[in-house]
Amino acid sequence: MKFKRNRLVFFVLLGCLTICGPGAGANQDTIVQSDLGPDNFKSDDLKSDSLNHEIIDTRLFDGFLYFADPGKGVLTALPKQFPSNLNAHELGQDILGALMAGPPNSDLASTFPTDTKLIALFISEEGRAWVDLGIGDGRLKNMDTVSELLAIYSIVNSLALNIPGVKQVKLLVNGSDVATLGGHVSLKYFYKPNMLIVK
Repeated sequence: MKFKRNRLVFFVLLGCLTICGPGAGANQDTIVQSDLGPDNFKSDDLKSDSLNHEIIDTRLFDGFLYFADPGKGVLTALPKQFPSNLNAHELGQDILGALMAGPPNSDLASTFPTDTKLIALFISEEGRAWVDLGIGDGRLKNMDTVSELLAIYSIVNSLALNIPGVKQVKLLVNGSDVATLGGHVSLKYFYKPNMLIVK
């Protein structure tokens, strides 16, 4: 009788160990994971991760900016690298900032006065972009028809041919929907890129 009782106790204990086993295993796993905590990471591993992250963030893509060739009355495409991790709005701001800064090549010219500022840029989901430029009074009065076309398409081409989400562009000046830049070419329309003006 004692033997049967001992066997019963033995099997009850064995069952408890079997049921409690996964919990014990989990505790062991937790201990192992805690051993791999921040204090035990090698500094080389952290540096490697940081370096890889930095490489991704600074990857560049080759784009083009369009500046005037004054002697020929056309636009010329100038290669320019931009960070590949920018969204459409940030990339547009970079492009317009580089355009207003002017070309590094002295054979080419900016299509806008050097003190022109970007006031605002808005890009819709339909691919329309509104560019509001801050330009001093009277700064565009000496523009002829060709100069106005070059100014318009330098912005339109630079945005639409570098930003996939931009299909057409409308220019505003000093927060207003103006009729023209210098009195010759209407600004009431959205403009699409034009490669016929590029040589």
